Amino acid sequence: MNNMRLKLTFYSELNSKIPINYNHFLTSAVYNYLAKADKKYSSKLHNLNSYKFFTFSWLQIENKNIENDFIKILSNKILWYVSSPSKEFINTFANGLMKTGYLQVGKTVFELQQIEVLSEIEMKSEMKFICLSPIVVTTKKYYNSKLEKYYYKPEDDQKEIVEKIKNNLVKKYKSFYNSYIDDDIDITFDQNYLPKSKVLVHYIKGNLDIKIPSIMCPFVVKGNKELIKFGYECGFGELNSAGFGMVKSL
Repeated sequence: MNNMRLKLTFYSELNSKIPINYNHFLTSAVYNYLAKADKKYSSKLHNLNSYKFFTFSWLQIENKNIENDFIKILSNKILWYVSSPSKEFINTFANGLMKTGYLQVGKTVFELQQIEVLSEIEMKSEMKFICLSPIVVTTKKYYNSKLEKYYYKPEDDQKEIVEKIKNNLVKKYKSFYNSYIDDDIDITFDQNYLPKSKVLVHYIKGNLDIKIPSIMCPFVVKGNKELIKFGYECGFGELNSAGFGMVKSL
Protein backbone atom coordinates (compact mmCIF):
# COMPACT_ATOMS: atom_id res chain seq x y z
CA MET A 1 0.00 0.00 0.00
CA ASN A 2 1.98 2.99 -1.29
CA ASN A 3 -0.61 5.67 -1.07
CA MET A 4 -0.84 7.83 1.95
CA ARG A 5 -4.56 8.49 2.24
CA LEU A 6 -7.47 6.20 3.11
CA LYS A 7 -11.18 6.77 2.61
CA LEU A 8 -13.18 4.70 5.08
CA THR A 9 -16.89 4.04 4.69
CA PHE A 10 -18.99 2.97 7.68
CA TYR A 11 -22.65 1.93 7.88
CA SER A 12 -24.80 3.91 10.30
CA GLU A 13 -28.28 3.06 11.47
CA LEU A 14 -30.67 5.97 10.95
CA ASN A 15 -31.14 8.19 14.02
CA SER A 16 -27.89 7.00 15.63
CA LYS A 17 -26.44 9.64 17.93
CA ILE A 18 -22.87 10.63 18.70
CA PRO A 19 -21.54 13.38 21.00
CA ILE A 20 -20.84 16.72 19.28
CA ASN A 21 -17.34 16.69 20.78
CA TYR A 22 -16.12 13.37 19.41
CA ASN A 23 -12.51 14.06 18.31
CA HIS A 24 -11.00 12.19 21.26
CA PHE A 25 -12.99 9.05 20.34
CA LEU A 26 -11.41 9.10 16.87
CA THR A 27 -7.91 9.56 18.33
CA SER A 28 -8.43 6.61 20.61
CA ALA A 29 -9.84 4.52 17.71
CA VAL A 30 -6.64 5.21 15.72
CA TYR A 31 -4.42 3.85 18.53
CA ASN A 32 -6.75 0.87 19.07
CA TYR A 33 -6.47 -0.10 15.39
CA LEU A 34 -2.69 0.29 15.48
CA ALA A 35 -2.49 -1.84 18.64
CA LYS A 36 -4.72 -4.52 17.07
CA ALA A 37 -2.14 -4.89 14.28
CA ASP A 38 1.09 -4.09 16.16
CA LYS A 39 1.09 -3.30 19.89
CA LYS A 40 4.74 -2.18 20.00
CA TYR A 41 4.30 0.28 17.14
CA SER A 42 1.11 1.68 18.69
CA SER A 43 2.73 2.31 22.12
CA LYS A 44 5.87 3.76 20.55
CA LEU A 45 3.81 6.25 18.53
CA HIS A 46 1.49 7.07 21.43
CA ASN A 47 4.39 7.85 23.74
CA LEU A 48 6.27 10.04 21.27
CA ASN A 49 6.62 13.59 22.52
CA SER A 50 7.41 14.89 19.06
CA TYR A 51 5.42 14.87 15.81
CA LYS A 52 3.42 11.71 15.08
CA PHE A 53 2.98 12.35 11.33
CA PHE A 54 -0.64 11.47 10.74
CA THR A 55 -3.94 13.29 10.63
CA PHE A 56 -7.61 12.52 10.12
CA SER A 57 -10.79 14.30 9.11
CA TRP A 58 -13.99 15.03 10.92
CA LEU A 59 -16.64 12.42 10.21
CA GLN A 60 -18.36 13.27 6.93
CA ILE A 61 -22.10 12.84 7.55
CA GLU A 62 -24.40 13.81 4.68
CA ASN A 63 -27.61 14.41 6.68
CA LYS A 64 -27.64 15.24 10.36
CA ASN A 65 -29.36 17.28 13.05
CA ILE A 66 -27.80 18.81 16.13
CA GLU A 67 -29.77 17.93 19.26
CA ASN A 68 -28.34 19.44 22.46
CA ASP A 69 -24.85 17.91 22.87
CA PHE A 70 -25.40 15.22 20.24
CA ILE A 71 -25.33 14.80 16.48
CA LYS A 72 -28.30 12.79 15.22
CA ILE A 73 -27.31 10.93 12.05
CA LEU A 74 -29.95 10.89 9.31
CA SER A 75 -28.04 8.99 6.61
CA ASN A 76 -26.78 5.40 6.41
CA LYS A 77 -23.26 6.24 5.34
CA ILE A 78 -20.41 7.91 7.23
CA LEU A 79 -17.05 8.70 5.64
CA TRP A 80 -13.76 9.16 7.48
CA TYR A 81 -10.41 10.09 5.91
CA VAL A 82 -7.02 9.21 7.40
CA SER A 83 -3.70 10.41 6.00
CA SER A 84 0.03 10.06 6.70
CA PRO A 85 3.37 10.31 4.87
CA SER A 86 4.36 7.08 6.67
CA LYS A 87 3.68 3.79 4.84
CA GLU A 88 4.18 1.92 8.12
CA PHE A 89 1.43 3.96 9.77
CA ILE A 90 -1.05 3.54 6.89
CA ASN A 91 -0.41 -0.23 6.58
CA THR A 92 -0.61 -0.87 10.33
CA PHE A 93 -3.75 1.27 10.68
CA ALA A 94 -5.52 -0.47 7.74
CA ASN A 95 -4.61 -3.95 9.02
CA GLY A 96 -5.89 -3.15 12.51
CA LEU A 97 -9.11 -1.62 11.17
CA MET A 98 -9.79 -4.69 9.00
CA LYS A 99 -9.26 -6.95 12.02
CA THR A 100 -11.61 -4.80 14.14
CA GLY A 101 -14.30 -4.16 11.53
CA TYR A 102 -16.02 -1.23 13.21
CA LEU A 103 -15.65 2.31 14.57
CA GLN A 104 -16.97 3.15 18.02
CA VAL A 105 -17.83 6.77 18.85
CA GLY A 106 -19.15 7.09 22.39
CA LYS A 107 -21.74 4.33 22.77
CA THR A 108 -22.48 4.09 19.06
CA VAL A 109 -20.84 1.49 16.82
CA PHE A 110 -20.50 1.91 13.04
CA GLU A 111 -19.80 -1.15 10.93
CA LEU A 112 -16.93 -0.92 8.43
CA GLN A 113 -18.12 -1.24 4.82
CA GLN A 114 -15.10 -0.29 2.75
CA ILE A 115 -11.46 0.77 2.94
CA GLU A 116 -10.40 2.66 -0.16
CA VAL A 117 -6.84 3.67 -0.96
CA LEU A 118 -7.20 7.03 -2.70
CA SER A 119 -5.20 7.66 -5.86
CA GLU A 120 -2.46 10.20 -5.58
CA ILE A 121 -3.40 13.67 -6.71
CA GLU A 122 -1.14 15.62 -9.02
CA MET A 123 0.59 18.16 -6.83
CA LYS A 124 1.14 21.56 -8.48
CA SER A 125 3.02 24.62 -7.32
CA GLU A 126 -0.36 26.27 -6.64
CA MET A 127 -3.08 24.26 -4.89
CA LYS A 128 -6.46 25.19 -3.46
CA PHE A 129 -7.51 23.26 -0.36
CA ILE A 130 -10.58 23.04 1.83
CA CYS A 131 -10.35 21.82 5.43
CA LEU A 132 -11.68 18.39 6.38
CA SER A 133 -10.77 19.28 9.96
CA PRO A 134 -9.89 22.73 11.36
CA ILE A 135 -6.36 24.18 11.50
CA VAL A 136 -4.76 24.93 14.87
CA VAL A 137 -2.01 27.53 15.18
CA THR A 138 -0.53 28.59 18.52
CA THR A 139 2.08 30.88 19.98
CA LYS A 140 3.19 31.93 23.46
CA LYS A 141 1.92 35.27 24.80
CA TYR A 142 2.21 37.04 28.13
CA TYR A 143 -1.00 37.21 30.21
CA ASN A 144 -0.80 38.66 33.74
CA SER A 145 3.02 38.42 33.48
CA LYS A 146 2.81 34.69 32.69
CA LEU A 147 3.82 33.11 29.39
CA GLU A 148 0.79 31.15 28.17
CA LYS A 149 -0.32 29.30 25.05
CA TYR A 150 -2.38 31.44 22.70
CA TYR A 151 -4.55 29.94 19.92
CA TYR A 152 -4.80 32.09 16.81
CA LYS A 153 -8.26 33.07 15.59
CA PRO A 154 -9.34 34.15 12.07
CA GLU A 155 -9.28 37.84 13.05
CA ASP A 156 -5.61 37.71 14.15
CA ASP A 157 -2.66 38.86 12.03
CA GLN A 158 -2.71 36.78 8.80
CA LYS A 159 1.04 37.12 8.25
CA GLU A 160 1.78 35.73 11.70
CA ILE A 161 -0.62 32.80 11.20
CA VAL A 162 0.87 31.93 7.79
CA GLU A 163 4.44 32.20 9.13
CA LYS A 164 3.58 29.84 12.01
CA ILE A 165 1.96 27.28 9.67
CA LYS A 166 4.95 27.45 7.33
CA ASN A 167 7.55 27.06 10.11
CA ASN A 168 5.62 24.16 11.61
CA LEU A 169 5.42 22.40 8.23
CA VAL A 170 9.16 22.83 7.55
CA LYS A 171 10.04 21.50 11.04
CA LYS A 172 7.80 18.46 10.54
CA TYR A 173 9.30 17.81 7.09
CA LYS A 174 12.89 18.02 8.40
CA SER A 175 12.01 15.78 11.33
CA PHE A 176 10.32 13.15 9.10
CA TYR A 177 12.81 13.04 6.22
CA ASN A 178 15.85 14.17 8.21
CA SER A 179 16.74 16.55 5.39
CA TYR A 180 16.56 20.24 4.56
CA ILE A 181 13.81 21.65 2.33
CA ASP A 182 13.35 25.05 0.72
CA ASP A 183 10.59 26.72 2.75
CA ASP A 184 9.38 28.80 -0.16
CA ILE A 185 5.60 28.55 0.27
CA ASP A 186 2.88 31.11 0.80
CA ILE A 187 -0.66 30.60 2.08
CA THR A 188 -3.67 32.85 1.42
CA PHE A 189 -6.95 32.22 3.21
CA ASP A 190 -10.23 32.87 1.39
CA GLN A 191 -10.98 36.40 2.65
CA ASN A 192 -14.74 36.10 2.04
CA TYR A 193 -14.96 32.96 4.11
CA LEU A 194 -12.46 33.90 6.82
CA PRO A 195 -14.75 35.96 9.13
CA LYS A 196 -17.05 32.94 9.65
CA SER A 197 -14.29 30.33 9.85
CA LYS A 198 -13.68 30.24 13.61
CA VAL A 199 -14.36 26.84 15.20
CA LEU A 200 -14.12 26.06 18.91
CA VAL A 201 -13.36 22.39 19.48
CA HIS A 202 -13.84 20.81 22.91
CA TYR A 203 -11.22 18.07 23.18
CA ILE A 204 -12.02 15.77 26.09
CA LYS A 205 -9.02 14.25 27.87
CA GLY A 206 -10.02 12.32 30.99
CA ASN A 207 -11.89 14.86 33.12
CA LEU A 208 -10.44 17.79 31.20
CA ASP A 209 -12.39 19.73 28.61
CA ILE A 210 -9.67 21.42 26.53
CA LYS A 211 -11.09 24.29 24.49
CA ILE A 212 -9.23 24.67 21.20
CA PRO A 213 -10.00 27.68 18.98
CA SER A 214 -9.20 26.82 15.36
CA ILE A 215 -9.71 27.98 11.77
CA MET A 216 -11.72 26.11 9.14
CA CYS A 217 -11.27 28.10 5.96
CA PRO A 218 -10.42 27.33 2.30
CA PHE A 219 -6.94 28.49 1.33
CA VAL A 220 -4.52 28.64 -1.59
CA VAL A 221 -0.93 27.51 -1.09
CA LYS A 222 1.82 28.35 -3.58
CA GLY A 223 5.45 27.30 -3.77
CA ASN A 224 7.50 24.17 -3.17
CA LYS A 225 5.44 21.19 -4.43
CA GLU A 226 7.17 18.72 -2.13
CA LEU A 227 6.35 20.77 0.96
CA ILE A 228 2.73 21.27 -0.18
CA LYS A 229 2.44 17.49 -0.71
CA PHE A 230 3.79 16.88 2.79
CA GLY A 231 1.19 19.26 4.27
CA TYR A 232 -1.51 17.42 2.32
CA GLU A 233 -0.33 14.04 3.68
CA CYS A 234 0.51 15.06 7.23
CA GLY A 235 -1.77 18.02 7.97
CA PHE A 236 -1.32 21.79 8.12
CA GLY A 237 -0.85 23.51 11.47
CA GLU A 238 -0.55 21.79 14.85
CA LEU A 239 -2.19 18.87 16.69
CA ASN A 240 -2.52 16.84 13.47
CA SER A 241 -2.57 13.52 15.34
CA ALA A 242 -5.56 14.78 17.40
CA GLY A 243 -7.48 15.24 14.14
CA PHE A 244 -6.63 18.79 13.07
CA GLY A 245 -5.35 20.32 9.84
CA MET A 246 -6.50 17.71 7.31
CA VAL A 247 -7.26 19.14 3.86
CA LYS A 248 -8.74 18.09 0.54
CA SER A 249 -7.79 19.58 -2.83
CA LEU A 250 -10.34 21.47 -4.92
